[in-house]
Amino acid sequence: MDTVNPMDTLLREFRAGQLTRPEFERKVIAHLVDNPHRFSLKLLHPEDRMDFISFYFPRFRKALENYRNTGHSFDAYIHRSIQFALRDYRKEEQLKHEEELRLWHQSEGSSGTGEANCLVLDMEDPYDQNDTATRVRNPRQVLLLTLKAYRYISPDFAQRVARSLGIEAGKLEQWIHEIRLRRAKIDERIDALQASIQLCYIKKLRYEQQLAITGTEPLAKTKLEWRAAKNLQRLENLSAKLEKIKKTASNQTLAEVLQIPKGTVDANLFALKQRCKAQHQQWN
Repeated sequence: MDTVNPMDTLLREFRAGQLTRPEFERKVIAHLVDNPHRFSLKLLHPEDRMDFISFYFPRFRKALENYRNTGHSFDAYIHRSIQFALRDYRKEEQLKHEEELRLWHQSEGSSGTGEANCLVLDMEDPYDQNDTATRVRNPRQVLLLTLKAYRYISPDFAQRVARSLGIEAGKLEQWIHEIRLRRAKIDERIDALQASIQLCYIKKLRYEQQLAITGTEPLAKTKLEWRAAKNLQRLENLSAKLEKIKKTASNQTLAEVLQIPKGTVDANLFALKQRCKAQHQQWN
């Protein structure tokens, strides 16, 4: 592959028929993931890069259709396209962040501090809880829930959770990092499936648009319907595989990382689940 403009090489191979569209798209995604410095993605957190690439990929498909070789390389053209997408992505993330902050402060303001709402355990606390009861109800349950949902915890959110729980941010990040190391292979499988599902979904939308066009020749339409059905079947199969994979850390893993009995983890999370179920029934 061309070491100067790898994207141009991929495009030439695709247009020459050396790569199918799925192969071309997979190689482009891999190139973006492996070379974030080439496309100004280095500043994004590694976990956010795939999220951004999923956000950007529909634009990439449109950029591919609109690209014409008029002196600018395809590599530079995609780089420019990514800059515009990054701007919109950051705006959306900022809106999400502001909404998250609003909900967080709202939950803090509505949290009670009564002892009746605290689960008492006959064991020594595995972390410092000095004065945390006045800030977060059931800090241990919040900690366990945070660690269980480690895949969805950003560094900024982890710091705010640590402050609210009264523990060092570095300690919480260390626990999350250890859980990620233990589940690295599983997470790689999840990420790969999610990337494949994203591509299948994009293809599904494209096939639907093409089939909606009137005047398509019967033979061409039959081929499109066959490809659409095959892609839909693959999408369903991949989704079923992803559904079977546990996305959260197990209670045993949390117990080992925190060095506390598994029964403690089970009891805290069960109590939290029952409280959520009771609130859901009350609201409905």
